[in-house]
Amino acid sequence: MLSRGRLAFILSSLAVLLLVVGGSLWAATSRAQDDGRDSLYKYLSVFTEVLKLIDRAYVDETDPDVLMGGALEGVTDALGPFSTYVPASRVDDFVASREVGTRHSGLLVLKERGVAYAMSVVPGSPAAEAGIERGDLIATIQGRRTRPMPVWEIQALLAGPPGTRIELHRIRMGEQADVAFTLAEFPPPGTLLEVRRGVPVLRLRAIGDATPGDVETSLETLRGEGPSFPDLSHPDKLVLDLRDLAQGDPAAAYRVAELFAGGGELGVLRDRDEVLETFTSDAEPSFSGSLVVLINRGTQGAAEVLASVLHQRLGAQLIGEPTFGHCGRPSLVPLSNGDRLEVTTAFFTGPDREPIDDGLEPDEIVRPRTFTLDEEAPDDDPVLERALEVVLGEVGVERKKAA
Repeated sequence: MLSRGRLAFILSSLAVLLLVVGGSLWAATSRAQDDGRDSLYKYLSVFTEVLKLIDRAYVDETDPDVLMGGALEGVTDALGPFSTYVPASRVDDFVASREVGTRHSGLLVLKERGVAYAMSVVPGSPAAEAGIERGDLIATIQGRRTRPMPVWEIQALLAGPPGTRIELHRIRMGEQADVAFTLAEFPPPGTLLEVRRGVPVLRLRAIGDATPGDVETSLETLRGEGPSFPDLSHPDKLVLDLRDLAQGDPAAAYRVAELFAGGGELGVLRDRDEVLETFTSDAEPSFSGSLVVLINRGTQGAAEVLASVLHQRLGAQLIGEPTFGHCGRPSLVPLSNGDRLEVTTAFFTGPDREPIDDGLEPDEIVRPRTFTLDEEAPDDDPVLERALEVVLGEVGVERKKAA
């Protein structure tokens, strides 16, 4: 007889086998050679053998649909946190939740290796007001353990109708707490321009249709065409803060980038075989001074596009931590039984045309202060302080980890 632990191991094996099969299909397509077929059939044969073993030997009667569902969820988890398997009976719920996204909660939850965590929290959102921080582990939601839940189902709960009360159990640095907030529409955060040590610091908190205009307005201020900042003594220098900025519209990111980079090719959208769309500009730059960009693990999606263009075209220094490493276009692929697979079928790039499917490495790694649930967030910002030193020319970039 097989124990439940053994069944979990077998389900994991099924997931690995399916992933290997999928990888073999990918490789076989790329090579277009017949000599890969024998290997592919071998993996399919082993997969079938495992299914038969479970059906024969497991102590309880098994449901093939449950087994396949678990295996497919394992495959998509192995592909990355932006891939997911959706059973046919829940496709409508999935599509509806995607249309809402994080507009009611401000909280993007992802899963890696079965662990659910807060990938990003939108400033001013219900989740932010409840004190949830990026990196918090989400152990339960609405009284359900998140580990066995598909990530799309967690996201669907967070995309419920306004007025819905959400209850979470979170873990931060080993400390646990119950958190509750009510879903509600909230205004999207705009750009924030402030001055630190005489240097303008522009923080982007979203990248959407309005962002290019907001950034242009801020740059007009630096040129003396907008509201004045009495303590602004270095209008030819700028720190652009892209930390904790996830998702967003990549097309809008390219439009923001052209305000700094000017004309030419800024990047493309490409699938495995070809370029699907090219993003170019014939505009003159609105800012041509010294530029430092702040990034961290919460920098994902459109913000990675922007950071890539500024780094590659202008040589802007990246300060902080490696980014998340994903800016792609998802597709919901139908299966023969009505189920769906959401997978990334194309990636956006910077001017080098390399897909943004891995984290951007900063020129200098500087880590923020950490704090527990019982502690107040620290007032100092060592990442920003280091960026100010660099943009003012007080220090050079150290291409190594900073304490």
